[in-house]
Amino acid sequence: MNQDLNSESPLVQLVSFNKLLEHYDELLNSENAHEVDRAKYVLDTQAPYPVLREGFTDLSLLEKHKDVIRVILEDSFSPILTKNEIKTASTPFENLVFNSSERFRQILKDAGEDFDLEIMNIPMEFGYIMRCTVILKFYYGYNLDIKRPFFYDIPDLNGVMRRYRILYNADFMEIIPTEKAKELTQDDVDELLDNFYNLDIWKDKIPPNSFIAKGFVIANMFDVTTEHSVSEIKSTLIGRAQRGNETFMESFEETFRSFFNLKDIKVGFSGYDAGANRFFKIYGKGMESYILNGKDMEECDSTFCDYTHGKLFKENKYFAISNVEKYFEGSDRDVEPYKSLMEQGIKSAILAPIAVNGNLLGVLELVSG
Repeated sequence: MNQDLNSESPLVQLVSFNKLLEHYDELLNSENAHEVDRAKYVLDTQAPYPVLREGFTDLSLLEKHKDVIRVILEDSFSPILTKNEIKTASTPFENLVFNSSERFRQILKDAGEDFDLEIMNIPMEFGYIMRCTVILKFYYGYNLDIKRPFFYDIPDLNGVMRRYRILYNADFMEIIPTEKAKELTQDDVDELLDNFYNLDIWKDKIPPNSFIAKGFVIANMFDVTTEHSVSEIKSTLIGRAQRGNETFMESFEETFRSFFNLKDIKVGFSGYDAGANRFFKIYGKGMESYILNGKDMEECDSTFCDYTHGKLFKENKYFAISNVEKYFEGSDRDVEPYKSLMEQGIKSAILAPIAVNGNLLGVLELVSG
């Protein structure tokens, strides 16, 4: 994983372990003999390589001194938790990872050799501004409350996309001004906030390469796939604009695959005409109806058995068929949608009502072969 050295930034990244090593300097005076011995071991291991304290931009040194770095970071990456924690040591806002827990390494291995790790929601122009907010807080002392979560989207072994939220620990970072740094007043900061997305103003107040970011960050990651999927499903069902997008169905299906952790889930829709008491096909790019199975419309009375009909129409609750074949064998074989599902090779299905104030508008169909 390589650092993007071509992108413009207010920060010159200098990898250094000085702040962490200062912690071990303090532990030399501890009353706990075990802490003193551990601190002495770490510091003696690092001592022949002063560049690890001074800082460096030559990323090849990370590989050259990887064994020493592993000793320095060992307490931060507990071997007891390595198979459970999703954790990395990296440079801030970058995809450069130089130490990680065993679980994180396994997640990347499952993603495949062609997968490139990338923070999902930092556009290039906004990345510059985010770095500036760090400078404003840690150097100028302006505590801006700008909460923007960062995520990695990483496919699992089955190709299902998982979403991981990244939480940074910046305790081991130092922000140091260069000769390009400017003095800022409250009026300057107010102007920046009033023009938050104006990159030119940010570059004028905090120029490129005006500060050195010396150190590294610890990033802890948490699987938030379920929460993200639920939010996406709600947004998609509510939002009208997305439905005209050519990738609407593909994205919608991918969301459900992540939520259920199943690769072969497909999504269908069928509309309901209350006046005519029938289901009808909804036309749109990629839209299918698995209960209609190619038909334009179907009478409701011939579509569902009494139990299914009651669930969807009276209770407005979803109806799940865990084993379509078994359910088909135990029902009237001429009753839809079980026959249609069987003919399409579908093995399980969830039919969920789309209703407003108790009035059925249609059915969301989740099927798996």
